[in-house]
Amino acid sequence: MALISTRIPEEIEQALKWYAKKEQIGKTIALRKALDTGLKELKLQYALDLYQKRKITVSKAAKIAGMSLWEILDIITEKKISSNYTVSDVEADLKIVKKLR
Repeated sequence: MALISTRIPEEIEQALKWYAKKEQIGKTIALRKALDTGLKELKLQYALDLYQKRKITVSKAAKIAGMSLWEILDIITEKKISSNYTVSDVEADLKIVKKLR
């Protein structure tokens, strides 16, 4: 496991202390969980942005976000992102689903 040292603003430290206390865990574990959650959200936002700009397919967005195709489709629907799904996208996604079965 890598060791990373950084300085954080006082308000982030206070929020971290609050979270650690709320979850009854140490600050180190709280920081790892917060970082993991934040990075997952950043990957999701990046994937959705590329998808919305029609640069990637929904299956590629799911892969970038580390989600299943169904999970990303639920989020796309929930966020009311217009679909750029083409026939070739459907065919590519069906191939992936068949491989997963």
